[in-house]
Amino acid sequence: MNIYRLDPIEPGHSCWQYSKEKNRIWACAPTPKDARDLVATKTRFSMLGVIGARSPWQDEAVTSCVLQPSMTHMSAGDVVREDGSPVDYTGVDAS
Repeated sequence: MNIYRLDPIEPGHSCWQYSKEKNRIWACAPTPKDARDLVATKTRFSMLGVIGARSPWQDEAVTSCVLQPSMTHMSAGDVVREDGSPVDYTGVDAS
């Protein structure tokens, strides 16, 4: 399993207004695409039901996704903030 660091590179993009997380995040997934999808799911992008809406975490134009080979302390499916706290809004009410 790989660990990827995702960084906002276009913080002014309109898609960020719908993301619960807007800062650097790490994700443990097999591929960069899987890492992006995992972060989009765990941050519970609130506009997924809107036609054409896309999580900023899935958009290469607004978020980078870089392999972090020196990191080994995360388990598959983990998403964490810079302070190490977990990110998982999947069980939280959308309101």
